[in-house]
Amino acid sequence: MLQYKIDVIPELAKVGINTTTAKKSGIFGQDTMRKFRNGDTKISLEVLNRLCCVLEMQPRDIIKFIETDEDREKIISKICDKTIDNH
Repeated sequence: MLQYKIDVIPELAKVGINTTTAKKSGIFGQDTMRKFRNGDTKISLEVLNRLCCVLEMQPRDIIKFIETDEDREKIISKICDKTIDNH
């Protein structure tokens, strides 16, 4: 599961970007700003690129991966099943 390492909205505010300026400039849409506000990391790589650019950060400064039981069940178990099936 991906999680934000930072609180995106206050970080954007530090560089002068709020919902209004984001929308007017076209850099982030209303839906994207809502995702930032709600901690939803389901954003495109293009949005992540823009976020890195305006915040002058690397992706690793913005998001982190935390493995969950759901990740193990839905993703890792599929890899293990295929590995077992192939041997």
